[in-house]
Amino acid sequence: MSQIRCLEKSYYHGIPGHMVKAQNDIKESLKLIDIVIEVLDARIPISSRNPLIDKLAQGKERIILLNKSDLSDKEQNIKWKKYFESKGYSCLNICANNNDDIKKIVETINLKGKKIYESKYANKKIEIKPIYRVLIVGIPNVGKSTLINKIAKKQSAEVGNKPGVTRKKKWIRVASNIELLDTPGLLWPKLDENNAGIKLALTGNIKQEILDVEEIAVCGIELLMKDEKYKNMFVKKYKLENEELDVMPYEILEMLGRKRGCLVSGGEIDYTKAANIFLEELKNGKIGNITLDEIKEKEVK
Repeated sequence: MSQIRCLEKSYYHGIPGHMVKAQNDIKESLKLIDIVIEVLDARIPISSRNPLIDKLAQGKERIILLNKSDLSDKEQNIKWKKYFESKGYSCLNICANNNDDIKKIVETINLKGKKIYESKYANKKIEIKPIYRVLIVGIPNVGKSTLINKIAKKQSAEVGNKPGVTRKKKWIRVASNIELLDTPGLLWPKLDENNAGIKLALTGNIKQEILDVEEIAVCGIELLMKDEKYKNMFVKKYKLENEELDVMPYEILEMLGRKRGCLVSGGEIDYTKAANIFLEELKNGKIGNITLDEIKEKEVK
């Protein structure tokens, strides 16, 4: 995938400088933390993981939240949940705006917190009012701030529709026994594995503005064409025929543009407009429930 590799290389120049500081802040904060919640995008559970978190949070109780699970492949949601549970984590498929999911998260925090405090004070003849300190980490725009506001039942964290809204860490009290520590979204300097950079752009987790939207769209089409299920979703959405897809992805983008009337003077295709339509509909689940990261059957126990 030469187009994908070129785009990944171009992204390295756009990584914000505050990421290193965010990493150091997390490392320092972990001294006070009981539980680490890692928020992932259910559509890209591996590509939206910062591999540094496992090292930083070693020895801490862990909860994995697969957010935006309403947009991801339902069958894959089950497999990815099993995958993370096989690694020893608690794992929930959630939507940050769903109240029932928020209740499940709080229940899981309380169960883990109770276990920690019972172990810590088992042999001590003193009564301690438990306060569970929880660190919430995740890449930019994965839904951390929305999640925190729903748990806290107030506008405690900054929320935006652009990646990288949260810029500083802060403590947020939830009820009487849970304190959440919000942190800036944390990316990592190497995004070329598993086409992670492109998948982050396709799902809106990094700024598409720093990349060429036409090239992102072409790479997205290329990824969908590799999976028969998603290919069929694409065909149905854009009223294409399977035999029409035996061409280069850029030509498929041209067909999409013609179908959607993305024309300029002379009947030429407005590729940028066609690309933006495709990217918006992919990101918002209009094409269908799609998971871009693959999991091998042998990895699911």
